[in-house]
Amino acid sequence: MKKLLFIVNPAAGKGAALGAVPSITQFCKQYGFKYEITKTQYKGHATALAKSAISLPYDVVVAVGGDGTVMEVANGLVGSLTPLGILPMGTGNDLSKSLNIPLKIDPALSVIARGKPKYMDAVSYGNGYFFNVASIGFDAEIARDIQKVKRWVSGKAAYYLAAFLKFITYKHKDVILEIDNAKISTRILLFAIANGTHYGGGMKVNPNGSIDDGYMEAILITPVPRFKFPFLFWKFVSGKYLDLPYVKAYRCKNVKIHSNGSLPVNGDGDIIATTPIQFSVLNRGILVLC
Repeated sequence: MKKLLFIVNPAAGKGAALGAVPSITQFCKQYGFKYEITKTQYKGHATALAKSAISLPYDVVVAVGGDGTVMEVANGLVGSLTPLGILPMGTGNDLSKSLNIPLKIDPALSVIARGKPKYMDAVSYGNGYFFNVASIGFDAEIARDIQKVKRWVSGKAAYYLAAFLKFITYKHKDVILEIDNAKISTRILLFAIANGTHYGGGMKVNPNGSIDDGYMEAILITPVPRFKFPFLFWKFVSGKYLDLPYVKAYRCKNVKIHSNGSLPVNGDGDIIATTPIQFSVLNRGILVLC
């Protein structure tokens, strides 16, 4: 009999994660699973709960929330044989898109019941890991500023408003990138390190990506003339931008970023660090049900 731990972020999805608890309870009773539901109380709590769950042990630890919740739970499970389950109850749910996990609760619960664990790569930065996409530049500053915007609007509207405001005020950044054995000094609009395929609530940032190939894609976007940006934005959303003259993509295992001054680093939707920073792929870093 499976023993499941559900780690619920009460704040995720404007309460959607908390609202999923009755469905989780009904699901576990229907399948005869032993289960426990616990709620996070502070930032980083999900990681501590997941680490404790490894030794108890549970057959699956399920993150109930958005990409930030999933990242925290996954950080607690990296290197273990305990699989990660995901109930995507956040705003963006971008890692779920990369893993083809359904975004509706009943089909997602079916993956928990019937899905098979597969290995997914993790990408290390300092003492932590991200699993989908990290970045600096334009979109990282949006991720930093979006909390202010959420005072007035929420959901995807908050992201697009923050993006519009950043489009007006953004100043391009000078950085030095070390991508495996190549060293590049350049000015950027943004620079993304991608393990998964989607971010920003569904934008296909890494159309050629794979979450289990032992590599990440480093995507360099140099400054785009402001008058062209609105006309090219759809290409970024749909993943059809890699042929633009402003874009270069590198398949790699290690990336270092240096900058004049500290730049915010966005990882799986949260600000996780500042530059300078180093990323390295951990192949087959975590088991996930998908």
